[in-house]
Amino acid sequence: MEVAKTKSPKKRALGKLFSRAFQIYRDNPIMIVPSLIPIAALILGMVIFAGYMGLVAVFGEEGFVAFFALAGLFLFLIMMIVLFFLAEGMTIEMIREASIGNKADLSRAWQATLAKIEPLVLTSLLAGTIVAFGYVLFLIPGVILSFAFYFVAQAVMIDGKSSIEAMKASYRFVEANLSDALIIVLASLAIGAVLPTIPFIGALLSLLSLPYLYGLATLLYLDHHL
Repeated sequence: MEVAKTKSPKKRALGKLFSRAFQIYRDNPIMIVPSLIPIAALILGMVIFAGYMGLVAVFGEEGFVAFFALAGLFLFLIMMIVLFFLAEGMTIEMIREASIGNKADLSRAWQATLAKIEPLVLTSLLAGTIVAFGYVLFLIPGVILSFAFYFVAQAVMIDGKSSIEAMKASYRFVEANLSDALIIVLASLAIGAVLPTIPFIGALLSLLSLPYLYGLATLLYLDHHL
């Protein structure tokens, strides 16, 4: 007796993916909240820095003040990195939920991302370091690696992979869907480059565009990955 084969989900036309990402964002505006977390932390950091400058003005550049400032800056940078990847992971999870017809839920996304925050941060840092070395050694390897590792966060959040396995999954995904992946990545880079140049509101538009850009990559990954 022949066993019926399970059909894979039908891939969405690339043009419809752009409109679907916009529709999900429009219907779930709460998706902007994770991207606001690093911004809030940055503002807090600026306030703390202003306080440090006040201490310097009062006490002078004493050794303990300088040490405190350097230690605080180091911890602040670590916190910003973690918050950035946390925001990305939460947004990906919210997009995944919305893509199957559920409402994006901030609490559920928070819990799901916290459970994967260690592999998400470590994998993203490892991929970023390798890409950076690619640019330092020669431009072309850096560009290739940027494309190859563009979907590592999706591999972690959606498939539960980490470290080398997530980077391999991203590479295989880009290799198997090269033309669509290139279009999505280049379109995202173009949006990210153009919006900041708009006078007065460029920075705000760039911030508001983040869930949409995450949506493009995530929907492509959901539609095409094995």
